[in-house]
Amino acid sequence: MKSSKLLILAAICLAACNQPDKKTETSKQTIDTTDATTTRTASIPTDKLIIPGKSIGQTALNDNGADVTRRLGRPDAGDAAMGKSLSIWYANHNSKGYQTMIYASRQMGTDDETSRVKQIRITSPWFITKDNVRVGSTLEQIEDLYRPQKTAWFKKDSKKFDIYQGEGIAFEIDNQQKCTAIMVFTPDIKPGATYLPFYDNLELY
Repeated sequence: MKSSKLLILAAICLAACNQPDKKTETSKQTIDTTDATTTRTASIPTDKLIIPGKSIGQTALNDNGADVTRRLGRPDAGDAAMGKSLSIWYANHNSKGYQTMIYASRQMGTDDETSRVKQIRITSPWFITKDNVRVGSTLEQIEDLYRPQKTAWFKKDSKKFDIYQGEGIAFEIDNQQKCTAIMVFTPDIKPGATYLPFYDNLELY
């Protein structure tokens, strides 16, 4: 009888030792999830990454405008006056293709009159934020991540587009609640002034 009790006790102890430690498994799951997120973010190449208030791809805010032009090539379209310039590049030089638009300005009469990039706008879904937002993302996705404010609207080809502006980043939203363009800009840009260089029919809310 005593021997049987010892065998039962040993079996209980063995079963307890083989039970998974829930706390340890939870910690492991957390670490695995964190690692996966870090890996996903790190896997976005810098030449396609959108960073609000800083850059889109290889072009950064406050870059020397002449250096940007040398890197991207001669613009397909644009305009310049009074120390300000708007340059437009089309994918494959086709005006119906994806656009890259860069607004630059110079502080005339100062020690540094270099023309510097102040706003960058793209329509290609190839560029992406670390949160996986790109052209084609829904307004719902964007609002969950950036909490932007609807600041302005414009019409193009008889279609209305709303501008949602966050901190250092703005999104063009069509009537299907999809993003059609993304722009980054310097923090000193006031709501409503963001898109003035790009559209002459912009209206504020």
